[in-house]
Amino acid sequence: MLFKRKKKYDSKFQIGEFVSFHQDGDLKHGMISNIKKIDDNYLYDIKVGGEATWLSKDVAENKIIKIEGDGIIHKK
Repeated sequence: MLFKRKKKYDSKFQIGEFVSFHQDGDLKHGMISNIKKIDDNYLYDIKVGGEATWLSKDVAENKIIKIEGDGIIHKK
């Protein structure tokens, strides 16, 4: 069996982290499922939704915000 080794990136957000981002004028919430680095820019694939999940691909790092448990938006 061959296993593909996952790349480790020194990005602000990590796989499995819960984040929020704006898309089509709405604030979406989801979990990061993949990270890519293209030309020194990080792009994230984010799984969004509950029962009917969908994948938002190639979300730029500067578009992602982190909402902590205190309800305050923290930009990393």
